Parts: sequence; structure tokens; C-alpha cells
Amino acid sequence: MPNDTTNRNIYKHALLLAGLSSLFFVSIAEAATGRSFIGPHEYALPTDVPDGFKVFVGYAYYETSDEFYNDDGDKLSSDRNESLVTLAKFSQGWTLKEHPSFGYAYEVILPVIGSRNRTANTSASGVGDPIVAPYIWYEIAEGVKVGTDLLITLPIGQKDVGGGDSWKVMNSVFIDVQMNKFNYTGDVIWNYPGESNRFDDTVGKSWSTEHVFGYRTTELIEPYVGAAYEYQRGSSINVANSETDILVGLMFHLKNGRSTAIHLAHAVDGKNRPASSSLNFRFVRPF
Repeated sequence: MPNDTTNRNIYKHALLLAGLSSLFFVSIAEAATGRSFIGPHEYALPTDVPDGFKVFVGYAYYETSDEFYNDDGDKLSSDRNESLVTLAKFSQGWTLKEHPSFGYAYEVILPVIGSRNRTANTSASGVGDPIVAPYIWYEIAEGVKVGTDLLITLPIGQKDVGGGDSWKVMNSVFIDVQMNKFNYTGDVIWNYPGESNRFDDTVGKSWSTEHVFGYRTTELIEPYVGAAYEYQRGSSINVANSETDILVGLMFHLKNGRSTAIHLAHAVDGKNRPASSSLNFRFVRPF
């Protein structure tokens, strides 16, 4: 017969798994740690373009996990879960004619999500909640740009992948630094979820940060490394959780402003979250 301590541990792990399941189904598109799928020059926005610019950015990441971090930060075995998320983003912006260092723009993002629990042999796929966002930026010194955005998630996506559940508002402050061959990309993001239609409550607020360091070794190739961290408060829907990732990758600078970037991200620490690894891809095409 299990003793009281064993029963408490079983109960604790059951609650943890229930919380993780709720997080998974509430918004599977947020499996990534913040914006850990971005690469170098993510915020290298133009100056002196009064007639405007247009750009398409495609992201994709394939994430897997068969372990999770418990409340003590120790790894435990779990079902093997896999997810494939693609994000198609169109952005259009301008700079002020009188102040060419100041820019403003909007973007529209459409996520498509597929997930599979290979242990339980279950799967789901569909279009997630689309996102619309205005943003602004300013070049405060040569090669240094700062900005902010306001992302609004529209709850009209498919329910099988967590869509249609609640409005969400995300705000970030970002920076891009170019110094000769060196590039630094950083941001801090705050996530303010709305009330869940499924649970009649609100999941915990979260914040995340990403830091990417690139060095352009040739005209074509730019290796980069980085780190990402996310923390989410607990609520009646989810347990408090956090994750720290490290990443390493390569960016390829193509002609006419086009580029591709690919990197691996791996969780090195966390609490109450899957211990995941992911392959991340980004393609940029200006018009």
C-alpha cells in the first residue's frame, strides 16, 4: 500500500500533468519559449523610406519533448509530444519624411499548427488565432534601433488547436544593435491573456525575453547564439511555470535583402513545463 508521502507525490504529479495539459490545449501555438523562433536582425528595421516598404516573413518550428520539469526543476518522463507550427507574417511600414529615423508599421500573422502525442496516438491540426499588430521604432544612434509593438490575438481560430478561446494582448520592447560585423537582437515581451471561454477564468500572465548574438563571418554566412527565458504566473487553469532555452544557428544573407536562418533551441532549465527541443526556421522576403 502506498504511504501518505507517496500519495501526496502522486497527487502532486497528477495536478502538474493536469496543469500542463490545460496549457497545451488552451494555446498550443505558444509552446515556444516567447519568441525563441526569431533570429538575428529580427528588428533591423529601415530608416528613410517615406514611400514605405513591404516584407513577408515565414517562420516554422518543429518541437519535441518526452520529459518535463517538475516543480523542483527535476526532469521526469512524460508522453512523447511533437508539434509543428508555421507562422506567415506580412508587414507594411513607413518612415516619417520629416524624421526619417522614426518608423511606424503594422503586421498580420497567421499560425498553422499540428500536434501529435505519439505515446497516446492522438493528434490535432488546424489554423490558430490570427494576430494583428501595430509597431513603431526609432534609430537612437547609428546602428542602434529601439521599438515597441502591440500584438492582438483574435479568437477566431480552430478549437482543436486552442483557437477561439480568448482575446490576448502582447506588448514588447525590442532593440537591434549593428556594430560592423556584430549584431545583437533583444526583446522583452509581456503577455496579457483574456478570459478563457472554456474555463471561465484567465490563464496566468507571462513575460519572456530573448537575446541573440550574431557575427557575420562572410557576406553570406552569419553564425549566432542566444538564450530565451519565459515565466508564467499560476492561476486556477495553470500552475506557475518557467523555462530557459539556449540556441545556436546560422543565418544566410541572400540577394535583394532576402535571408534564411535556422537554429536549434534546447531547454536547459525549467519548472512545470516540458523539457523540449526544437528546430527553428525563418525566411525573409522584402517586396
